[in-house]
Amino acid sequence: MATDEPPQSKPSSKMTIAIPKANPGNISVEMPMYFKPGADMASYFGGTANLQTIQDTKTPFLPVKLRPQEPNAKPIFADRAKTQTFLLHVTKKRPHGELSGSISTVTSEKFVCEGMVDYQYLASNKYMANVGLPLESKLRAYLDAKTPDDLELIPEVFSRVDLPLKYEFKQRPQYNEVVNATSDLKQVPRHFFTYANFRSDAEVPQEPLRLPKTRGIPRQLEEKVMTMLTEKFAQRPIWMRPKLFEFFTPEEGRVAMKFLPYMCYIFVNGPWRGMWVRLGYDPRKTPDAAPYQLVEIRGTRRLVSESVTPLMLLSKTKKKTHRRMPYRSRLNTVFQVNDAEDKVAMHLKKKKAHNRSSATVKASFNDEERKNSSLIIYGVPLREGFFYVQLCDLIDQNPDVHKFVQPFLSRLRKTASVWGGWYPMCMFQPIREMLKMHIVKTVGRPQDEISIRQAQIDRAVRHAHEELEARGDVDSEEEKDKPSKGGDEDEDEDDEEEKEDTLPNESAEEGGDNVDDDSDDDVDEPVDPNAVYETIDI
Repeated sequence: MATDEPPQSKPSSKMTIAIPKANPGNISVEMPMYFKPGADMASYFGGTANLQTIQDTKTPFLPVKLRPQEPNAKPIFADRAKTQTFLLHVTKKRPHGELSGSISTVTSEKFVCEGMVDYQYLASNKYMANVGLPLESKLRAYLDAKTPDDLELIPEVFSRVDLPLKYEFKQRPQYNEVVNATSDLKQVPRHFFTYANFRSDAEVPQEPLRLPKTRGIPRQLEEKVMTMLTEKFAQRPIWMRPKLFEFFTPEEGRVAMKFLPYMCYIFVNGPWRGMWVRLGYDPRKTPDAAPYQLVEIRGTRRLVSESVTPLMLLSKTKKKTHRRMPYRSRLNTVFQVNDAEDKVAMHLKKKKAHNRSSATVKASFNDEERKNSSLIIYGVPLREGFFYVQLCDLIDQNPDVHKFVQPFLSRLRKTASVWGGWYPMCMFQPIREMLKMHIVKTVGRPQDEISIRQAQIDRAVRHAHEELEARGDVDSEEEKDKPSKGGDEDEDEDDEEEKEDTLPNESAEEGGDNVDDDSDDDVDEPVDPNAVYETIDI
């Protein structure tokens, strides 16, 4: 007779484990390798002391060497990432006993190797065998080298990125095939300006180009902008950007920028450099273009800043200063096509910064500079460093300039000069002093400084009239009109440096009126006429 026996209870395969709180100081490292029992895993990332230092400083990358004993091996970089990882401690007392476990620690961050290992060369075995030899013996083989192969130089890294990304191969946007390599006009299609050299004898573009096809612009807005541009260039054939855009709203200005390359061109040097010139109009051939020349002053920081030494305390000796250039990476920029690849590029950028350990130099602007940057002088924003304005605007709005230039209107040059245009060069120094006087009065400089500047203006006007009478009716040679070095070039520094506003002995051509040099944001930046042009997309 069979009896029912109660079923035997099986050992439970479940266990209850308490989860401790995460310790911010704990971190896990995931490395792409299998370790044998007893292996020194910490040596692959420089030891626990190195890991602790990286954890304390919150460094985003951990160098991991797959061959820690090989000095020439290049590391791979493990990225810091968020995680929920715990270390489980499992024990078993007998072979058939029950398992017991506990969570030793919980980590919220980890280092994980997501990148690929670069192909690299390693030193031969004889290198390690000769480590203990004297230095002279080890260098003897390289001193006697006859070919580059004898030096056994290890090449640099083969790849600049360690994460795969989708590279979009396409033509460089700055590249355009030159149609006529001998032409002095650099003309490019679509949204690019045409640049001309003042010293060239080539004809300027005569006919407007075919206007582009616009998308997403209301037809009424397009017609309004085209009508305004046509009217403005009929009133004045040469315009500075800030003066022209006074008549447009921001939305209309963006539309105008699409049509301007088809309606005007730009001189890269000369008295009309950096301004928009109407197609078909050559200011070098008509004296009527004289009022549209640029008047330029430099060293405007001293004119607007209240924290600098007053003019009466300045020394006549100039001190040449040099600015520190920020570090520029030698690595090429990669075009990204989606958000995931942007993250890859960001990792690469951080790794390069981590490897070279150089700080980025950022310019600091104080409240006073921001206040002065909002000043408008004759319709042009005042920048610290240099300032441009057209002569016609000065004549119309400054009575002193209007009175001063009257004797020069009947003494124009027979041909336009690259330095002074249609006017003698002696005319521009007093005009620059008058422009500086207007600026210092606008910003509220002390009365003592204004009195000193007025004396400078009187002397400059007297010298200009004397030089005008001595010139006669014959044009001077261009080399004689060229501004002397020391008045203009010594002040050509970055607008973040302190410029010197010299006393009456400063060069007559300080901040040359039409010097082919720097330009402001308010004037389209010219290009070196002797260099190979690169088109600038607007």
